[in-house]
Amino acid sequence: MLALNSIREFRTRPLRTLLTLAGVAVTTAMLADMLMLGRGITRSFGELLESRGYELRLTPKGTLPFDTEATVPGFATLRDSVESVAGVERVAPVLAASVTVETSDDSGRSVEALALGMDSGDQGLYRLTEGETPRPGEVLTDADVRGSLGVEPGSAVRLRPAGATGAWGRRTTARVSGTGEFVFASRGDLQVVMRLDDLQALSSQEDRVSFAMIRIGEGFEPDSVRAAILARNDRVEIVTLAGISERLDARLSYFRQTALILATVSLVVATLLVGTLTAVSVSERLGLIAALRAVGLSRRRIVGGLAAESVVLCSIGGAIGVALSVVVAGYLESILSDFPGLPVAVRFFVVSADSLVTAFALLLVSGTVAGLIPALNATRLEVASMLHKEAP
Repeated sequence: MLALNSIREFRTRPLRTLLTLAGVAVTTAMLADMLMLGRGITRSFGELLESRGYELRLTPKGTLPFDTEATVPGFATLRDSVESVAGVERVAPVLAASVTVETSDDSGRSVEALALGMDSGDQGLYRLTEGETPRPGEVLTDADVRGSLGVEPGSAVRLRPAGATGAWGRRTTARVSGTGEFVFASRGDLQVVMRLDDLQALSSQEDRVSFAMIRIGEGFEPDSVRAAILARNDRVEIVTLAGISERLDARLSYFRQTALILATVSLVVATLLVGTLTAVSVSERLGLIAALRAVGLSRRRIVGGLAAESVVLCSIGGAIGVALSVVVAGYLESILSDFPGLPVAVRFFVVSADSLVTAFALLLVSGTVAGLIPALNATRLEVASMLHKEAP
C-alpha cells in the first residue's frame, strides 16, 4: 500500500517529481563527467603512446620527449651500447629542430615548422597519408604546411634553421615526398619529417638526437631492460610508458583535483536533494504511516517502502544523467581541445563504462542512504505522536 501511495505521490505532484528528476540527472551528469575528466587525459595519452609500438624512451637526463631543446650528444656510440642490451629489438632516434620552410619559386610563401629527423621508413611519430616516406634529400609535410605553401608531392621547397636570414645559417633544397598525420602534434602545430642525417646537417647538430624510442622484444619486461640500459649509460634518462603517463598526470594534477572537488559537490547536492524530498514526502504521510503501524505493519516494511521511493527517483534520474553526461562530455571536449601543449589525439573526457557505472552506483547508494534517514526517523515516532502531528 505504501508503494502504491508513493506512485500516487509522483503522479499527483508532477512538477515536484520532474524537478527532482532533473536535479538528480544534472548532478549525475556532472559526477560522471568529472570521473571521466579525472581519468581521461592519462588514459588517452597512455593509449596513444602504446599505439606507436615502442615501450621505452631515451632522453637527456631529467627531461621528457619534446620537453626541452636539450639533446643527447655522441649518439652513434650510445646507440651501439643500447642495441647490445638483451631485449632491445629496435632503437629509433629522433631529432627535433625549428625550421623555416619556403617555396622554391619567387612567391615568398614560407612557414615556421617543427622538423623531425628520423631514420628512413620509421613512422613512430606520424602516419603516412599520401606519397612516400622521405629519403635522402626529401621532406614529408603535414596537411597544414602543404596547404599554406601550396605544394604537392614532387614539389621542391627550401629549408633553413628558424631565425636564419640572408647568407647566415645553413639551408637546403628538398623534394616533397608526401603528406603525413603527426600523432603527437598539438592543435596549430606545423610539422615536417626529414632523414635524421639531413636534419642534423641542416641544424649543425651532427651526432645529436633529442630522444630515441626503444622497442622491446617479446618476452622481456620494460623495467628490466630499462635497468640494464641505465647500468651501462647513466648520462641519459630511460623512461617507460607508465613513467611518462605518471609525469604527465602529475603536471596536470590541477584537472584531477578540480574533477575530484566537483564530483564530490555533485554527489553531496544529489544526496541533499533526494534526502530533502524524502523528508518532505514522509512528513506529509505521517498519518498513513501511523495507520499502517496501528494495523501491525512492521517498521522494516514501512522503511523499505519509503526507501524504495528514493531508489526509484535515483534510478530514473541517474539513467537520464548518465545519457546526458555523454552529450555534455562531447561539448566540454570541444571547448578544451585547444588546450596548449597537448597532442590533438589526447582527450580530456574519455567515455568509458567504468566511469558511467561508478557515477550511477555512487548516486544510487547515496540517494538510498539519504532516503533511509527520514524514513527511519519517522518509524521511530510513537503512533500517538504521529497522529498528534497530523491533527489540524
